Amino acid sequence: MSEIEIRGKQQGVEIAEVSYPKRTVTVIVAPYETPTTINTPYKSFTEVVTRGAYDGVQRRAGNIKANRDHDWARITGKATDLHPDRDEGLVAEVRMVRTPTGDETLELCADGCLAASAGFGLMRENGATGPVKPNAEVWEENRTVRRLNELHLDHIAFVPDPAYETATVIDVRRAEPEPVVLLPNLSRIEIDELRAQMAALDARYGV
Repeated sequence: MSEIEIRGKQQGVEIAEVSYPKRTVTVIVAPYETPTTINTPYKSFTEVVTRGAYDGVQRRAGNIKANRDHDWARITGKATDLHPDRDEGLVAEVRMVRTPTGDETLELCADGCLAASAGFGLMRENGATGPVKPNAEVWEENRTVRRLNELHLDHIAFVPDPAYETATVIDVRRAEPEPVVLLPNLSRIEIDELRAQMAALDARYGV
């Protein structure tokens, strides 16, 4: 794929909904048809992701990893489901790993402190080795608007301030603790059984 681009540290975000049955976070990774301002060292421009730009990405769901702040040293989990045809944009369900970074990210998402950001590249011909597809990106309005039509998703990052306001966390599911079964009489029963066994040995050997 082409050079990987990231989107973050531009605008704020809100958490849409939180629930806790599993260790998964559902996020809008890339909103469709939502203009946002991108500032680079060279220029500022408006960027729009075309609806359907990530078509087919669902076939790679198990290969898409998630991290914190686009830092590969801080892996948080991987995508279990990708939905490129949702009205709001590319939606991903990410299962968090049981590590300090995964646990922290899960809690911060639940508290509304993090949202999603896509690491992506322009789609190329013949996979990763060919040239960029001609219409993968189109510059409009005197090159002030960049429309992204065909994209390759490289990874998902959890960031405090994504480029797109609607790149929200939709849902958080944390694993419920296993029920604790209290057996207040277990020790007494075990002691009684042990005493009975000792008494049987005494009777057998005439102690």
